[in-house]
Amino acid sequence: MRSLTKLAPAARVYLFTICICVPSVSQTPSTARISGTVDDALGAAIVKAEVVAENTATGERRTVVTDESGNYVLASLLPGTYQVTISAHGFASAQYSGIHPGISGTVTINTILKVAGAKSEIMVTDTPPLVQSSSAEIGMFLDSSTLSAVPLPTRNFLQLAALAPGVSMPLTDNRAIGRNSVNFSVNGARNGQNNLQINGVDANDISAHDFYSVAIPAPESISEVAVKTSMYDASVGGAGGSVQLVTRSGTNSLHGNVYEYFRNTALNANDPNLKAVGLGPPVLRRNVYGATLGGPIRRNRAFFFLSYQGTREANGATDQSLYKSVLIAPVPPGSPGLTDDRSQAALLQNFQTILPMGTTSIDPTALALLNTKLSDGRFLIPTPQQDGRVTGTTLSTYHEEQLNTNVDIHLGTRGSLDAKFFFADAPEFWALGGTAIGFSGSGLPGFGTQRQINNRLLSVQWVHPFTSGTVNEARVGYNFLRTSEVPQESIRDSDVGISRPTADAFPGLSLILLARNSGGASIGTSGVTLQGSSPSLSLVDVLSLQRAKHSLRLGAEFRHYRWDFHANVNSYGEIDFPAFDQFLLGKSDFSGIGVGLSDRNLRANDYDFFAQDDWKLSHKLTLNLGLRYELDLPPHDTKGRIGGFDPTLYKPRMEVDANGLPVGPPIGGIVMAGNAISQYSLPGVPKVSDSVLKSIDPNNFGPRVGFAWSPMDSGRLVVRGGYGIFYSRSSFFYLGWDFLSPPFYAGFDSLGQSFAHPFPNALPEDQLPALVPGNPLSGYTMDRNNRTPYFQHFNTSVQYQVARDTALQVAYVGSRGIRLFRQLAVNQARIAGRNHSITNGVTGEVITTNTPENASLRAPYQGVGTDPFQFSLNQTSGQSTYHSLQITLNHRASHGVELRAAYTFSKSIDDATSAGGGAFSDGSLDRSSGGDAGSVLGNQFSARANRGLSDFDRTHRFVLNGVWDIPKFSWTSSSRARQILFSNWQLSGIVIAMSGLPVDIIDPAAGNLYGFFGARPSWASGANHRTATSNIPRGYYFNPFAFALPIVQPNQPIPSAQDPTALAPEGGNDVGNLGRNVLRGPSQTNVDCSVAKRFSVSEFKNFELRADFFNVLNQANRSNPISDITVAESFDPSGRILSPGDFGRSLSFDSSPRIVQLALKLTF
Repeated sequence: MRSLTKLAPAARVYLFTICICVPSVSQTPSTARISGTVDDALGAAIVKAEVVAENTATGERRTVVTDESGNYVLASLLPGTYQVTISAHGFASAQYSGIHPGISGTVTINTILKVAGAKSEIMVTDTPPLVQSSSAEIGMFLDSSTLSAVPLPTRNFLQLAALAPGVSMPLTDNRAIGRNSVNFSVNGARNGQNNLQINGVDANDISAHDFYSVAIPAPESISEVAVKTSMYDASVGGAGGSVQLVTRSGTNSLHGNVYEYFRNTALNANDPNLKAVGLGPPVLRRNVYGATLGGPIRRNRAFFFLSYQGTREANGATDQSLYKSVLIAPVPPGSPGLTDDRSQAALLQNFQTILPMGTTSIDPTALALLNTKLSDGRFLIPTPQQDGRVTGTTLSTYHEEQLNTNVDIHLGTRGSLDAKFFFADAPEFWALGGTAIGFSGSGLPGFGTQRQINNRLLSVQWVHPFTSGTVNEARVGYNFLRTSEVPQESIRDSDVGISRPTADAFPGLSLILLARNSGGASIGTSGVTLQGSSPSLSLVDVLSLQRAKHSLRLGAEFRHYRWDFHANVNSYGEIDFPAFDQFLLGKSDFSGIGVGLSDRNLRANDYDFFAQDDWKLSHKLTLNLGLRYELDLPPHDTKGRIGGFDPTLYKPRMEVDANGLPVGPPIGGIVMAGNAISQYSLPGVPKVSDSVLKSIDPNNFGPRVGFAWSPMDSGRLVVRGGYGIFYSRSSFFYLGWDFLSPPFYAGFDSLGQSFAHPFPNALPEDQLPALVPGNPLSGYTMDRNNRTPYFQHFNTSVQYQVARDTALQVAYVGSRGIRLFRQLAVNQARIAGRNHSITNGVTGEVITTNTPENASLRAPYQGVGTDPFQFSLNQTSGQSTYHSLQITLNHRASHGVELRAAYTFSKSIDDATSAGGGAFSDGSLDRSSGGDAGSVLGNQFSARANRGLSDFDRTHRFVLNGVWDIPKFSWTSSSRARQILFSNWQLSGIVIAMSGLPVDIIDPAAGNLYGFFGARPSWASGANHRTATSNIPRGYYFNPFAFALPIVQPNQPIPSAQDPTALAPEGGNDVGNLGRNVLRGPSQTNVDCSVAKRFSVSEFKNFELRADFFNVLNQANRSNPISDITVAESFDPSGRILSPGDFGRSLSFDSSPRIVQLALKLTF
């Protein structure tokens, strides 16, 4: 420890600087380390042995000497392959070749030098151990050869995160359009808590912290990728997985390639949904072409690398093009249902049995819609093919241009300087409406969405060694992301006779829902328009010090985030018809429209610091001691356009409407940002902090402790473990929800309005901000007491190198999430009883019974919405736990074979899961992005009712991937033809087998006694989990008769209240006694493989022909069953199911049919 006080002058200056003003590192640098010890044959340390690492591609050399303990560390090495030479006076030298430490990784080389003899040098050809003896970190590393060999459906490196243990990811959608960047959960964390770093720069999308729009370099331009899943050291920020990527650099030799990957409809298997209705395979044409070139600018001193890739795609198979079994109209017995004859007489005749007796006319607006045709001559509302449903396909398109350029300069003793820049523009058209952020659109053609993604990413890094034991990394990064979503306006409201107050500004068709929750159609313009950009700037500095047995790293990073956007939500309006007969009569159940201030300019700064000490107590034991501090400031708007609701300031508006009910919004409780300019200030609304939050949460200290112990002299066995606290930087998405809250947004809802005039007069945008008297407070806002979410990580693992190139790891990995975001409807109605009456603070009425009609009177805040979809607070009150057994087998490339297998046995439990990763109630996968927050269904304040399996939980998950260079057999050399035909073949593949997703049985009509709609049903009398999974009717996935509606009969007590005096005199719907995610969906398997043949053109050129087969076995993996109990066709008065209909059936597939992709590549 004495030597720790003898810091170099540069280190003293650095430490003084970061203690005073420098902000900090949140991600691992884009470099690597080689460390170890040097001893003699008797085990004594060799002092001042020289260790030289030379990059074999660029000739860059780094030299260090061992300290008094024989330890050495080569820190901040640029990614690449190294030759390490170790020498000392009087000893024979040792040399290791092919050393590849990997991005942000450490390779340990412990060497025993022999006394010099007749030979002055001993060549050591054994590669370093496969086991990790320097830390408790768990993760996965992929180099460029693996990236280029394995089959990738959309050539997106993020899809390979599925190979890592502890990752929960749905099967890759091989039909997906564009990049198909998937979100995934790592060791129980939410999918919005992962981090992406490209060339050492924060490459995340701060607006929602998902991967949908991030930069995706082509595999040919990538040098290596690391996925860190547990107990990464203090230099890395984030709470979920850390994905780190480094792009390729030039070398001393000129190298490059030219390639094209292409798909054609004729090569693919048909979709089972289209096949069932007699349609052929959908159009799927995809061409990806590109080139790379790298080499020296000046040998051993300066290098360049360039890459280009273009993509052209026309896709009718993607979810944005394929509509499956959409219910258009029921088919009454003895009737043809909806046909091409859309005359009033035909409609009255065909639907007479479901229309009220004596109906003589169809609503004019409904009639106009049914007879409206698109520009291609198809009906806007298509004619069903069978059972009142329609399946078909339309065409989506995608274009992309991307460019990557890198320059690396070696400065001799002054280190190295590199600059890397990535550029991409990617316009695409989704033929079926909707948005990437989860808002619904049309499920039928005619109302697509034009999307645009632009990426710019710049990294400039200087690695400077002050001495052999002191190295500094300085990095400047800039990440720019622009996205836009503009809906198609094929039909206007005025074309069919609908009046809408916002029609001049948004001249499309209101979104019309035909029993969408029951599989019905949605038709009309997507309710969201969005244009936004989110640039970020990062300044990083990391100092590495080697002092005796201590490898120290001290780091700091400053990040500045911006999100400037223009958005409109629900400005086209929405009209809901629960059933087709109501549509024909023009009697809507609900209609709503919204108007808001559409611009925001959000800003935030992060100041993060870390100190990491890897303390080598002995050759066999290393302790990892780290401390990370994160001051991640909450975002604010430059003009103060942020509102909120503070329950402690609540004061009701002491007014009632014509029915004697209190009106909103309240006159106290609404707050706004302290920096709101005068234009946006409102009298009587107090200004609070700029972020509206009460605290910046400055106490985010994250200690991390780990160990690695190698008890055997051979070093083949390592026992590791650790514990740490990891904070999660919140995205700006919760302020995106606040965008839908008063006083800067006003929603106007109506019940039972006519089809022609469904909307009330909305407030003009230029009159906002405003609090509209008579309009209850609604929207999604934040809790002012929110804090930074964090996770506790812990693991224990045993690694054993079973052979020279094969290692086995068995690990326990766990986590606990605390202060997670979730949306809570804090104004849920209370249950009254004879012994605990409720007195309304506005009317003075004393309430002792419960009806759906008096629910709002029983709510704690009058003039505020009671339903989660009306009003909710985004709170950091969620929690999660995760436990797992993770087994991995890794066989590194040798004798032409590379193999990696990972098995995870896990259980993740939480009380809310953020959107994406689970399944919807219709069984389809939820691939949306919901930002940080999870929603709560049913009783908002019952921890027991909402705690259950995480939506993304999968009990078992097995992944196998490998690459096999088929050996050249002796008989192939007998002729030139045999050599050409039977040599240089390569096989590669990925096998995935996993449990299904949880199934959450829901009842959208439940809970009206609590003032909301949407909860879970109950177990049928005497039923339980065993009942639900046994005696299953043919054609069903589970037994639907195990469940019942939570109906409360008139004058009976409400079961969930657990109070015999809490009566419902008129009856109503309770929240059921069914738990969350009590069932599990179908298990899933998938096999992708590639076959490649390489033809040698010359010594330095080769030509490769390749075929990729996605879902090569054409495995049909069924989706989750329909879990909405209201899909059942009939119930008895008590709520028991009489005819289940499609409730409990699995009607769709998560996997795509077999798709073939061919490729040509010339490499030189």
